[in-house]
Amino acid sequence: ANDATLPAALPSTTLATPTPVINASLSPLLLPTALPSTSPFTHHNAGPTSDRLRNAMSRIAANPARDAEAWQALITEAQSCYRQLLPNLYKLKNIGMKMEGSGNDSEVELLGRKLDWIEACYGALLHHFPYAVTHYVQLVEILLRLSALTQDEEEQCGPSGGMGMMGMMGSTTGAAGSALSNPALNTPDQGVAMTPASLIMMGTMVASGTERQKLYDVKLDRIFQLCLGVTLDGSSAVHGDVAASKLIDTERATSPDGARTVMGGVCQQSMDLWLLYLRKRSFDAARTSALEVSIPFPPPGYTPMAAQASVLYQQYEESLRAVYRTRKESMRDSVVAAYETALTRGAGFAQNNHLIWKRYVNFVKSWTVPVNYSSAALSLIQWLPPGTDRNLPNLTLPPLDPAHDHTTSQKQLSQLRSIYQRGITHPMTGLDQFWQEYESFERSHSESL
Repeated sequence: ANDATLPAALPSTTLATPTPVINASLSPLLLPTALPSTSPFTHHNAGPTSDRLRNAMSRIAANPARDAEAWQALITEAQSCYRQLLPNLYKLKNIGMKMEGSGNDSEVELLGRKLDWIEACYGALLHHFPYAVTHYVQLVEILLRLSALTQDEEEQCGPSGGMGMMGMMGSTTGAAGSALSNPALNTPDQGVAMTPASLIMMGTMVASGTERQKLYDVKLDRIFQLCLGVTLDGSSAVHGDVAASKLIDTERATSPDGARTVMGGVCQQSMDLWLLYLRKRSFDAARTSALEVSIPFPPPGYTPMAAQASVLYQQYEESLRAVYRTRKESMRDSVVAAYETALTRGAGFAQNNHLIWKRYVNFVKSWTVPVNYSSAALSLIQWLPPGTDRNLPNLTLPPLDPAHDHTTSQKQLSQLRSIYQRGITHPMTGLDQFWQEYESFERSHSESL
């Protein structure tokens, strides 16, 4: 399923259902299923590229279920177009709109139509080849970057230029057969911790996301629901009788038969998708925490990270500690729940499962690693909504909290032991090393060993 080669489409009688489940209200939130009739890219209207594109689309129209070569030519062109757009994607976000002013409406509209064309190419392909996991991975990486709200989130999506992102799509970076372009996801000790910027993110940053970003965010959830069979809370997405609130428009989202909506989880063995699912859930955890747990405004004259003589300042610092304790616990619990969902739903025993087990261990280990919040605050300043005090992130940095650090250390020990004891029961690459790490962990915390 992870092979980059397109699989043959399933015969229409294999998974046929008498009456497809349709929920028209969800249609705008799902992937298109038809090839775009026109292209907003100028080089598609004249020249050799236009000839190749017309030839590929004509072949696809004539035999959409069998002509894999034509589909690959189309997707290669879509990838090339996306690479061209990377330097200008910031214009779709509020930060870009602030920088460009209000006179770029036509340029933003054209950029949006170009991205819609690329999405339609992937949607049409996945409509006919619903098990083409590699292309789901590529599309999810695109949507994840487009939905990023801050510089920190964009950086977690991997490099945006050169050989990054689409430039590496289809290559093997780290794990064998991986379609991921972000090398950090295939490296168990990179990008596993909650970033400092995600902890100090403000609710106004989350609320300032554009409508297009919110749409991409929902589409990601729908794709994970379809491919991995899980909802936001980790429960089964759809199975058997489907509640009205969980219906998927099968006519537009997948293939015409609609049976996969009832079954749920067509790509549960894809480690790439599970790693992207975890990254998306870490974004969700930070955003939810920022919205639900507001950071209090500092009193006049307050100086962070300094000895406070004023009772007012001391009270403010204590309120900051309480806020950041709540945020840390909420975010950790959400990410832990996402890891547990992934392990139990297929990732724990899938090919390359060592990636998720080791990333889980390293994530928990990161709980007690000292971090620099000052540099993170600087990266958030440009993403503040208009009218916000630019110095606010620096004034609301998390104060030292030794008591909570001690409590976290105790929770960390229990969680690590649980992960190690379960992980060593699963066949995986590097199992001997995982065993040795567990033995070292127990020896370091038990005098009897």
